[in-house]
Amino acid sequence: MLTRVTALAAALMLGLAACGGDDDDENAAPSAPVLETIPITETDFELDPSSIQVDEAGVYTFRVVNEGDTTHALEVEGEGLEEETQNLAPGESAELTVELEAGKYELYCPVGDHADRGMTGSVTVGGASTNNSESPY
Repeated sequence: MLTRVTALAAALMLGLAACGGDDDDENAAPSAPVLETIPITETDFELDPSSIQVDEAGVYTFRVVNEGDTTHALEVEGEGLEEETQNLAPGESAELTVELEAGKYELYCPVGDHADRGMTGSVTVGGASTNNSESPY
């Protein structure tokens, strides 16, 4: 009887392990090594730097510091990617790690009308040509 219970318990544990159980996989940071950490300072109402160029596609971490007097965040959007930090109160910081392909990405603060007030920028990866069309931000 004990052998049956032990075998049943082992089978149950293997079954649970095979199912995964980690719901955060789809939101997990990329597994490749980070090529560079890029500091960005947010103030009321601009990003510094607002224009960033990196040489190659890969994984990058944006280290965002809110030095403004109001809540801000950072969103990276383009080439099928759309990721953002949580809202940051004045003095707070966050890191956003994303995998960037060659191309051009928009940076902006997604809080309220902050992008319309000038909290925008861009990241160009590789030798991607710039598109002269106007950004919605």
